[in-house]
Amino acid sequence: MEIIDGPTAAFGPYQAVPQSAQAVLADIRALGIRVLSDLPAAALREQIPADIAEAHLANDPVASRTEQAADRPGFMAPPRAVDAAVAVTVALGILQQPGIHPAGEALRGLLEAVREELTQISATSIDDWGQGISPVLQSVHLAALAPSLRPSEHLRYRTTTEIPRRPARTARDIEQRARKIPTMFWPSWAVRLTPPEGIYARSLAPVLAALLLIPDSRTSLDQAAGLVGDVIDGIEISRLLQELDDLPQWPDIVTALDRLAADHLDANGTPIDYGRRRLLDYSSLLPHDRWLEICRRTGTPPGTGRRERIARSQLFRRLSGLPAESVPDDQGGLDSAEFRATSLRFSALQTPELAHALQEEALNFLASHHIRDEPVTWQPPTALLAGLSLPGPDPAHIALPRLHQLVRERQHPVQYAAQVLGTTVEAIRHVLDEHPAPAPPLTKNAARATGRIRQQARQTIPADRFTQLYLDEHHSLQQISSLTGFSRRVLTDLAKEYGIPLREGPQDYKRRGTVEREWLIEQYVHRRRTLPDLARETGMSTVNMARWAKTQNVPLRSRGGASHSQALRAADQAHRAPRVLRPALSGRGASERLSRFAAASAFPSLGAAASGLGLNMFTLVAQINRIERELGGPLLVRAERGRPMTLTPLGRRVLRAIRTTQDGAAS
Repeated sequence: MEIIDGPTAAFGPYQAVPQSAQAVLADIRALGIRVLSDLPAAALREQIPADIAEAHLANDPVASRTEQAADRPGFMAPPRAVDAAVAVTVALGILQQPGIHPAGEALRGLLEAVREELTQISATSIDDWGQGISPVLQSVHLAALAPSLRPSEHLRYRTTTEIPRRPARTARDIEQRARKIPTMFWPSWAVRLTPPEGIYARSLAPVLAALLLIPDSRTSLDQAAGLVGDVIDGIEISRLLQELDDLPQWPDIVTALDRLAADHLDANGTPIDYGRRRLLDYSSLLPHDRWLEICRRTGTPPGTGRRERIARSQLFRRLSGLPAESVPDDQGGLDSAEFRATSLRFSALQTPELAHALQEEALNFLASHHIRDEPVTWQPPTALLAGLSLPGPDPAHIALPRLHQLVRERQHPVQYAAQVLGTTVEAIRHVLDEHPAPAPPLTKNAARATGRIRQQARQTIPADRFTQLYLDEHHSLQQISSLTGFSRRVLTDLAKEYGIPLREGPQDYKRRGTVEREWLIEQYVHRRRTLPDLARETGMSTVNMARWAKTQNVPLRSRGGASHSQALRAADQAHRAPRVLRPALSGRGASERLSRFAAASAFPSLGAAASGLGLNMFTLVAQINRIERELGGPLLVRAERGRPMTLTPLGRRVLRAIRTTQDGAAS
C-alpha cells in the first residue's frame, strides 16, 4: 500500500536508483508471474507462511476462477486473494532485501527452483517476464546470475559494481576508449594483476589491455584484440581469462578493470593518444650515431650492438605501447628467450643518466612527428586499486635503497633482487625502469689510481698533441692507445676534457679519411661489389667496412646466393617504387603484403577478404596493420554493422601506387 500511495519507491534495492510506483509494481507483477506459473510446491512452502501456502495449494472448488486463469496461473489476474498473497509475498521477499546484490541472492533461489541449471537462463531472459520492468530488477537479475556467467560477462555487465547493468556504450565510445589504451598494459597495473606463477606477464599484458574494452560494451573478444593493436586474438584472451577466473582474486581483478575502464578512462581520458602512437614510423628511432653520442655523454659502454638494440626496443615499447619485439629491426631474434634475458639485465645496468638521455631522445622523436603536447609515458593512478586484494605484489612496498644495493652485487641482479625481496621479476624491472640504480662509486684506491693515470695522460698527450694525432693524422683511439699505452677509456675522457669531438663509427680506419656514404652506395649497392672486396681496396678489415655501412645507414645484403640476389632485387624495387610505397618495402615479404592489401581492399570487410583470398584472418589483419604503421596512417576504415569497409585518402593513394607498380612490372 505504501508503494501504491507514493509517487516513487526508494526501499531495498531501489535505494540506489529510486523508481516510480508504476515501475516497482511492474517488478512485483513480473516476479509474481514466475511464482504462480513455475515455482514448485516444495519450494513455495519454504518461502511463505504455511497457512497461506496450504490455502494456495488446496483445490478450492468454491472459488470462482476462469478456465484460462486455472490453465495458465500467473498470466491472468489471480482468481483468489490467497493466490495474489502468495505472489506478492514472494516478490517482496526478494525486493525488500537491503541492496541489489542481496536481492540478487534471494532471486537466485527462485531461479534455481524454477530451473535446475542457471546456465539455461540468459542475461536478457527477464525481458519475457512482463512489460515495464525497471532497470533495478534487471540489475537484480544480473546479480542473481553472476555465479553462472562467463568471465567476460562479469566485465561486460559490471557484476562487481553496486549496480550491475547491461551494456550502454556504443561502438564509437569503445573505439575512443581503445585510443586511450596501450597494446601492452601499463606496467604499474600489470604487475599488480599478474599472479606470481602460472601466467607470464608479457603474455597477460595485451590480454588486460583488450579486456578494458569489455566493460559496459557489446564488443567481442576478437574485436577488442583488434582495436588495441591486434597482437593476440580472442582465443588467447579467452584462454587466459579462464586462468584468471580460477584465481581467488578474480572478483577484485574485475573490479580493478571496471574502475579503470568505465569510471576513469571514460570520464577522464589519458594524455596520450595510443591509437596515433601505434601508427608512427619508428624506423628512425635511436639511430646508431645517437646511441654512441648518448653513451659518450653518460659514460655508458655502448657494447657490441645488442645493448643498442635492447635500448631501442625498450624505448619503442615505452613510446608506442606495442610489444618490444615489434620494433623495426632487420636482424631478428628480438622475441628469443636469450634476448629477453639480456633485456632484463639491461634494466639493472641502466643508470639515471642513461635513462634521462633516452627520455630526451624519446621527446625529440615525438617532436619530429609533430607531437609536442604528450609525455613519453603515462600510468593510470594506482589509487584506483585501493582496498582490492590482487594476485601480484605492490611495487610501492619495495625498498628502493636496498634494491639498488642488490642489483649491483650479482651477475643476474634482477632475479637475485626478486628472490631476496620476496617479489616478482616484473615488479623489480618496473621499479628499476622508473628509478634506475646509480652507477657504483669507485673505491678510494681506484679513484686515486684513476686520477694518477689521467694526470700522466695529460702530461704525455697535451691538447695540441692529441689534436695532431686524432684530427690531423686521423689516428684512431685504438692506434693512439697502442702508441701511448693509455686505455681507450682514458683517451675518451681526455678528448671530452679537451673538447675534441670524437668520430662516430668504426675506430680503425686508414689515414685517407672516412668511408663516404655516396662512394659506399655506388660501389656496394649499384655496382654489387662485396664488403671484403671494398675492405681490401681501402686497406681495412671486412668487419670495419660492415661497421661503416651500418654507420652510413647502408642496408647490408643477406648472406648466400639466393638471398643475396633477392636482397638486391628488393633494393632495386624499393628504389624504383613510388615514393608513397617506399617505407613499406623494407623487410621480407613487403611486396606480398602490399599485394594482399590491394586485393583485400575490394572486399566489404577484412573477414570477407581473408575468406575470399584463402588467408588466415589474423595474418591478413596483422600485415595490413604493419603497412599502416610503416606508411604512417590508416589505409582502411574498418567495416561496421551496416557499413562496408572503405579506403581512407591515404589508402586510395597507396592502392593507385600499387596498381601502377604492378602494371609496370606486367608490361
